[in-house]
Amino acid sequence: MSDAVKSYDVVVIGAGPAGSAAARQARRLGLSVAVIDKAVFPRVKLCGALLSGRGHKAMKRVFGLEPDHEHFLYSRQVAFKWDGEELVRFTAPYDLTYTYRLDLDHRLLNEAIAAGADDFQGVRVQRIDDAARRLELSTGEVLAYGVLIGADGAASPVARHLFGAAFDDDKIGFAFETEAPVPCEDEALMSIDFRIVHWGYGWNFPKKQSQTIGLGAIKGVDQDLKARMARYLKLEGADPDAVKIKGAHIPLGDYKPVPGRGAILLAGDAAGYVDPLTGEGLAYAMETGAEAAEAAAEALKAGAPETALDVYRPRIRYVEHELDKAKRLRQYAFSSTLSGLFREKLTHSQTMRQAFFDLLHGEATYDDIEKRVSKEILAKISRTMTGWPSRLAGKLRRKGARG
Repeated sequence: MSDAVKSYDVVVIGAGPAGSAAARQARRLGLSVAVIDKAVFPRVKLCGALLSGRGHKAMKRVFGLEPDHEHFLYSRQVAFKWDGEELVRFTAPYDLTYTYRLDLDHRLLNEAIAAGADDFQGVRVQRIDDAARRLELSTGEVLAYGVLIGADGAASPVARHLFGAAFDDDKIGFAFETEAPVPCEDEALMSIDFRIVHWGYGWNFPKKQSQTIGLGAIKGVDQDLKARMARYLKLEGADPDAVKIKGAHIPLGDYKPVPGRGAILLAGDAAGYVDPLTGEGLAYAMETGAEAAEAAAEALKAGAPETALDVYRPRIRYVEHELDKAKRLRQYAFSSTLSGLFREKLTHSQTMRQAFFDLLHGEATYDDIEKRVSKEILAKISRTMTGWPSRLAGKLRRKGARG
């Protein structure tokens, strides 16, 4: 181990969108920054990579990058499906843009590095010493930090260090995904299947060199996701034996009630900030990464890095509020009791479609959406609340065991 210790105002673990946003914003605020990732970029990342209008706004605000046709495929063509059956095909009210995380994440990290963040790619964190505020790296180097930001994904080692586990097995989602080698052009059709799995959804997104086909659901709900993925691929015209299928954990609204401890903050997927209805995670990643950097700067300026979490929590309360609302409305989308009503609304309700895409575009919040949903529907949702997902998972397990 090296005797030299490198000191930084902020050390970021994880160089995806949340980590790169934290690093870029910290540099904008004049802080010294190191960004660490076990991978060397560009690297493959499981994600549908539909960057929403809200995501583009966050990317412009934090990185100064605009959407463009070089890096994104553009389309407004959408189909809603129900266990393989197409319910409706329509034109979305806003541009939908699709890219590859291989490219997007690399671009964002390069922006952070160009802004002056020290680059530690291909390096693992061996040990975190909270009391000394130091990290020991796999290279033997030791880094001292004022504030540590964990942006290291759903299986976050930083969250595991803080809480003993990165996530709750009954509440975390799991996703399978593949890139089917079917090149697409602008205005190619995207589809979302709302019943290809229980308490989740499937997606088929057009990309310039492929179609990204995947599904995700709550891991604790008893179902054979691998078999469902094979069936879904066949329904979408892809041979499951001819493509490479990847799997990964994904948060679905089960965020950390306390996203850190003292001078350690969690952002993005590491904190569980993913919308369970729209699948939005990239915008939340960039937003919370930047908020973590702002909180770090404020705590450091006050000479009290240990107060970083106290500063951070009010800054990201709007995200938690949105996710709480989304979890309530998720009862409407996924509950078997309301499935007939939900299917009918997917098929015929222009109001529902507009609401869905207003959310994605950042033109509406869940408070706005609740105002559009009838009191009758909200009353039904309240009556069918199940303590989801833990009790629901057990209920479905028992149902599956019976046949």
